[in-house]
Amino acid sequence: MDAADLLAFKTIPDLDLSPDGARVAYVVTWIDTEKDEYRSTIHVAPTEGGAAVEFTRGPTRDSAPRWSPDGAQLAFLSDRAGKERQLYVMSVRGGEPRQLTTMSDHAGPASWSQDGTRIAFSARVWVVPRPEDEDARERWEERPRHVTKAQYKTDGHGYTFDARAHLFIVDLATGKTKQLTDGDFEDRAESWSPDGRQIAFSRTRGGKGDYSWSDIWVADVASGAALRITENVGRATSPTWSPDGTTIACYGTDAQVPGLGDPMVRVWTVPSRGGPPRRLTERYDRGAVLLPTPAVTPGPIWSSDNSSVTFIAGDHGNTHLVRAAIADGSTSVVVGGERQIAFASATAGSRIAFAAGDLAAPSDLYVTAWDGSSERRLTQINKEILTQLAPVHGERRTFKSPHGGTLEGWLFLPGERRGPSPLLVDIHGGPASFSGNLFSLSYFYRYVLASRGWAVLTLNPTGSGSYGREFAHAIRAKWGEHDLAEQLAAVDQLIAEGVADRDRLAVAGYSYGGFMTSWTIGHTDRFKAAVVGAPVTNQESFFGTSDIGMWFAPWEMGASLTEGRETFRRLSPINYVDKVTTPTLVLHGEADERCPIGQGEELFTGLVAAGKVPTEFVRYPGGSHMFIAQGRPSHRVDFNRRVVDWVTRHASRD
Repeated sequence: MDAADLLAFKTIPDLDLSPDGARVAYVVTWIDTEKDEYRSTIHVAPTEGGAAVEFTRGPTRDSAPRWSPDGAQLAFLSDRAGKERQLYVMSVRGGEPRQLTTMSDHAGPASWSQDGTRIAFSARVWVVPRPEDEDARERWEERPRHVTKAQYKTDGHGYTFDARAHLFIVDLATGKTKQLTDGDFEDRAESWSPDGRQIAFSRTRGGKGDYSWSDIWVADVASGAALRITENVGRATSPTWSPDGTTIACYGTDAQVPGLGDPMVRVWTVPSRGGPPRRLTERYDRGAVLLPTPAVTPGPIWSSDNSSVTFIAGDHGNTHLVRAAIADGSTSVVVGGERQIAFASATAGSRIAFAAGDLAAPSDLYVTAWDGSSERRLTQINKEILTQLAPVHGERRTFKSPHGGTLEGWLFLPGERRGPSPLLVDIHGGPASFSGNLFSLSYFYRYVLASRGWAVLTLNPTGSGSYGREFAHAIRAKWGEHDLAEQLAAVDQLIAEGVADRDRLAVAGYSYGGFMTSWTIGHTDRFKAAVVGAPVTNQESFFGTSDIGMWFAPWEMGASLTEGRETFRRLSPINYVDKVTTPTLVLHGEADERCPIGQGEELFTGLVAAGKVPTEFVRYPGGSHMFIAQGRPSHRVDFNRRVVDWVTRHASRD
């Protein structure tokens, strides 16, 4: 296998089940290698089996299909008319799509009113109107930037202080669009009431030092008057109405607190006219899984009789569809398995459609009955490339923790083994992310290395998500100090089993994994090669430069910057750079706002100044924190290829 093989893979990032449950519209994203860009088209497949049809093929990207309530039309987003994504609608019988919006910035996905006459959506509105003339716009882009709030940029989008997201409604008969909400807030995740008179949505508070403190509001469609119905639900988002209109379900953390990082996202319910909210999944020690911001996660799916809601939750490296009973909050797995479900849509009481990946394939479309039975796989979009590639064996393993108990990890092995293999310890991000049963296109180097005789371990140490609240929180103020011993214990176990060669060990990681790789090489000399991706290396500078640093760092360090400087400094790998004896490669996107490139620069410069080890630094122009998953395809290939080349070169036998 080669890193360039990832260019042939397709994914299904979004889907929508028709109201009658007979068809599912889904997006297929693929890579145009000649233009080094992504393309996406919308397909429609019958849920009872049969060939799917290509519904759209725009010149670049069509996405976010949404069925009309009568199933006769599909609304979708497309950039076919220019740089900005606009809303279109098209008959399911075919024909030409009709453009509905001409927003100055990207329109969001469509939310149909129950009578099918109107569509609500979110779009950003410029605080100061952006010039239409290209020359004037170029000068406008270089204007002085006046910042008045701590949250003024977002990874993947850059500066956000110059526009606000608000809700709009377009009338399909007249084509007229009206703005429903306004103000110094961000309004997203809209949901129509069953009678079409109100829209629930998530609104940020907009304080000078707030980070995405959001509440659920309900707006009257006719007047625009809005009522806040939650206040203490932490970062409330993705509201959905019960069929009888009396209750709204949403996602949120346990409390509205400044700190950011709690992975335990709950399902909440609240009376639609206001009243005390209820933490529905309080007794369920697993968190709902949300899409990475700024994407809006679809809200909890109500049953037709108002008795339950269904959502995606993480559990032991998997993500499953879980159903919570409204009566008592009890939960049950509806769709499980050794896999990760990424997106789901349902017709209450009829069917569920979902996209999922497992260790054998990154993304495919499935459908089940409402109770999870009669599962059917509708696609095999990567069958051709998977057939061509050498098989890589991946398995869940259990490891003894030096702190007591056991830890889970995933081990990828070559197809043929002849004695102990060189081992890459690949450390996940977060720290509350988790490894699991998924063929990962972001970390494609795992499979390339395994196909070339390597073993690859990706452990879920203390702090990982999908194992409950206590396990996730146990890493706070202990970054590196607690989990390095767990990583090394797993390595020792694999050496004792004859799986790994103790003289050919390498370590790599991205984001928190980049922190851990930097920490590891400053505290042990066991590894012959290290690749540090988009790390945190200096907790103090991260606090002031990351788009989430002011809120995330105090949460994870267990103290404010002023009160916890000793902890911030003790847990900063840059302060141990003089101890590093491992050849180190640093990889970083230049437009990374999450773990800004200054973090990688500090590590690289420190290693060069120390003068002890071979060190190189690769910067990816325009690369956000998530460029390894969504960035320029050629950059993704280069990233994976450099990991393979570096560890192979430096961890080979002397």
